[in-house]
Amino acid sequence: MISTIMACCLFTVLGANAQNNQNSMAKSMKEKGYIGITGGFSPVFGNFSKAEYSDPKSGFASSGMNIGLTGVYFIKHHFGIKGLISYNGYGYHGAQSLADGYKEAFDLDSTTLYRKGNNRTFNILVGPYYSLPLSDRLHLDFSVLIGYSNAQLAGNELFLEDGVGNQFEQKPATASAFGYQAGAGLRYDLGRHFGIGIQADYFGANPDFKVDNTNRKNEAGRLLTQYHEPIQSLNLNLTVIYRL
Repeated sequence: MISTIMACCLFTVLGANAQNNQNSMAKSMKEKGYIGITGGFSPVFGNFSKAEYSDPKSGFASSGMNIGLTGVYFIKHHFGIKGLISYNGYGYHGAQSLADGYKEAFDLDSTTLYRKGNNRTFNILVGPYYSLPLSDRLHLDFSVLIGYSNAQLAGNELFLEDGVGNQFEQKPATASAFGYQAGAGLRYDLGRHFGIGIQADYFGANPDFKVDNTNRKNEAGRLLTQYHEPIQSLNLNLTVIYRL
């Protein structure tokens, strides 16, 4: 009888110690935040993606890629602050449409157009973050970020058919603007420190570009001196995470 009571007491003490150890381990593994390298595909849309010679709102941008460094610091429970430094590089399309449009406007037999620079944004964004645990390792994350965006609009150089030096250039233009990004994603903890995530975010900025043109001797055809249309894209990303 005594041995049975002692055994029960021993199992109770061992069980309590095990529970305390588990609680201590859980506390020690409580997430403080993480840093990560993120990147992926960036489809672009809106007027920025149009490629119509006759439409001055056309930006002639096409889908591209993005890469960035991100980090989250948890303030209380599932709420935190997220920061992102990223580069979005977009493509360029519609060069033939531009060349054909200028050929018709100048009444020529041929024109050749080359892209100058590229379409891109460099972004520094920060904002609130919320993480909803779906299981011990899987999390559903939400964020809304705002901040600074520096953008570039690609230019072009047009060579006319008749003679060396008979060309003009629309120079690449740069401008800074308010940038924003909002979206959601899934994050999975691979172990104590490492994890992976997938997310989809809407990105936007509305820079006001001042466009310089050189060697433009007349105003025939398409002539941009200003471009003020929103840059709109999705960032569909994979993130490699180091948990703090």
